[in-house]
Amino acid sequence: MSFDLKHLPRSFDDLVIADPLNASVIRSYCELPPAKPLLLAGPPGAGKTEAARVIAHSYLEHHNIQHMQWEFNAASLGKDYEAKIMSEVNYQMFGNPDKAMIVINEIDEMDLRTVQPKFREFMDAKRHLIRFVATTNHKSRIMGAVLSRFRMIDLDPPSNFDWVDRAKAILEAEGLTPARTDVEQMLQSFQGSARDLIDLLEETVIASKALAP
Repeated sequence: MSFDLKHLPRSFDDLVIADPLNASVIRSYCELPPAKPLLLAGPPGAGKTEAARVIAHSYLEHHNIQHMQWEFNAASLGKDYEAKIMSEVNYQMFGNPDKAMIVINEIDEMDLRTVQPKFREFMDAKRHLIRFVATTNHKSRIMGAVLSRFRMIDLDPPSNFDWVDRAKAILEAEGLTPARTDVEQMLQSFQGSARDLIDLLEETVIASKALAP
């Protein structure tokens, strides 16, 4: 398994969320999801998709819900979104007394004029069956009537300091024993995305193991 896949967030504690208030909202959706759908908005690198996936994993595992494809990208859903989503919902609902969980990434990719109005009606009609978590880079492209169906939180990309604990945990999982100050120093001048940071950690592990006796 590749390094990045090996260290994907598996639980809330693995997430790196810049704002503590936003983190508390995401934690609540991981532990006992409120009834209102959740929309995670923000620029690339803010952790929206990973947070949405952790929420879904937490919910499905807690309820022991069987699933096929609970994550969709709005661009690929197209006008047939209802059939695709309901196929998964029906599968999840077999023997499940609670709701199904559906994640829609880049929900703003739904056509504003032709699809979003119908999707709003779909959300209202299926709210007794489905928990929605969605992500967007462009909330301005989502019609107000759809936005009002969600609890929305705006995420900012984490700072290097925010990443220290997670980076330290990844290095320790790989058998290294860095001090916190070592990790802080390593990240002090880092510039790049979360993906770049994972690459940096992998390079650090490779270099450390190469130097090991």
